[in-house]
Amino acid sequence: MDVVIYHNPACGTSRNTLALIRHLGIEPHVVEYLKTPPARALI
Repeated sequence: MDVVIYHNPACGTSRNTLALIRHLGIEPHVVEYLKTPPARALI
């Protein structure tokens, strides 16, 4: 299963969620949406 997180490193909730995912042994694909916004068709 591929896990994708749309991440904002300046957001504490986003950082905590990323840490939780990694704590579970999953290395997600991290998209920093402020640097690389998702395409309109994707959302």
